[in-house]
Amino acid sequence: MIYDYILNSIPYMVCSIPLYSIIRFVILILKKHRQKNWLHELGLFLFVMYCVGVASQTFIPKIEFGNTSSYILNQNIFGEINFIPGKVVFDTYNEINTYNNYIYFVINIIGNVCIFIPIGFFISVLWRNISVKKIVLIALFMSLCIELLQLPQARGTDIDDLWLNMLGALIGYLIYILLSKAPSIQNIFYKFRVKQ
Repeated sequence: MIYDYILNSIPYMVCSIPLYSIIRFVILILKKHRQKNWLHELGLFLFVMYCVGVASQTFIPKIEFGNTSSYILNQNIFGEINFIPGKVVFDTYNEINTYNNYIYFVINIIGNVCIFIPIGFFISVLWRNISVKKIVLIALFMSLCIELLQLPQARGTDIDDLWLNMLGALIGYLIYILLSKAPSIQNIFYKFRVKQ
């Protein structure tokens, strides 16, 4: 399942590399008076590719390529919308208890938490002065954008995804904090941080 998500996101990441490279090259030229941190650039590249991968699996319309034509799936079809906080917990209990369907738990709870762990981790490693409050706000903004962009597609929009995604970002931030307690790892993280 995770393998399928990664495999499906690779074409989107590969296609985004030229555009990212051009944009980042122009930005670096405009900031020519600043010292370049190539480790930060590498980390930023990986973070952007990760974000493209997430976007490809959450809100970018799926494109199917056939022998004779290409088409976009789920175009102009509204998916299910949930505005009831905590519904995912009851739905998960029902799926497991009634249908013995543990995949629902893995996708809707574990998946929504895990997909945002790298967000909290990458942001903490790559930029200075990142606090819990900033991580929560960034995760909330990113998750809200994903949910709103899913509205015109046959993908579910769920208010519970917001708090599950924020929880994932907080776990990523906590992993960063715990790893930073080791001086050797803290020095490695510092090398990836943008110099200002």
